[in-house]
Amino acid sequence: MNPAITHRHVIIRLLNGPIYQEDLDLWGRLGAEWERIKNHFLEMGLEVARDDSAGYAFIRQSEETDEVIEEWEDTETAPLPRVLRRTRLTFHQTIFMVILREELMRFEQEQEEGDHLYRSALDLREVVLPYYPEMHDEKKIHRQISGMITKFEEWGILKKVRDKDGGLYRVERIIKAKLPPEKLAEVKDQIKRRTPDLDDTMEDEDV
Repeated sequence: MNPAITHRHVIIRLLNGPIYQEDLDLWGRLGAEWERIKNHFLEMGLEVARDDSAGYAFIRQSEETDEVIEEWEDTETAPLPRVLRRTRLTFHQTIFMVILREELMRFEQEQEEGDHLYRSALDLREVVLPYYPEMHDEKKIHRQISGMITKFEEWGILKKVRDKDGGLYRVERIIKAKLPPEKLAEVKDQIKRRTPDLDDTMEDEDV
C-alpha cells in the first residue's frame, strides 16, 4: 500500500464515487483506517456501505438521518441537510438497471467461467433496444443508449475495460446493493404495469 495515500484520499474518492478492491492503495487505506473514515462520514449523516467479499465500498445517506429529517419538528435540534442528492432514473434507465441486475444474478447462479460479468457495447445495446419500439430513428436510439451506458459508467455500475471493437464493459457488483432482490421484484412489477410513479420508485443517491 502506497504510504502517500492517506485517509483523506479515500474520503475524497468516496465523495466522488465507489471504491473497488482493484484500487489497491485506496482499498488498502480504507481497511487500515476504517473506523476513522467511517466516523468521519457518520458526522455528516452518511454511512459507508462496504462489502469485502464483493470488493466495493460507497457512501449513502444513513436511514437514521432520513428519519430525523422527516420528524425534525419533534426535536430540539434541526437535522443536517442531505449531502447526497436523489437521482431519479428514467424509464429506460430503470429497465437497463433491471436487465443488468438480472444478468448478474443469472451469472452468479450458473457460476459461469470467470469472476466478473462482461458485456460488449453491442450486447448492452441489443438487450435494451426492444424497449425503444416507439422510435424509428436508429441513430438517435443508438446515441441515447450510448449516453445511458456512459451514465452507468459515471455511477460506477459499469466499467469499461477495453476500447477495441466498440468497448467491453464489466458489470460491477455494486448493483446488488443499489437494487437488492426485494427492490428488484417491486420495480419489475411496476415495469409490467408501467405506472406513472415508476421514476419515483427507482431512486439512487448521488453527490
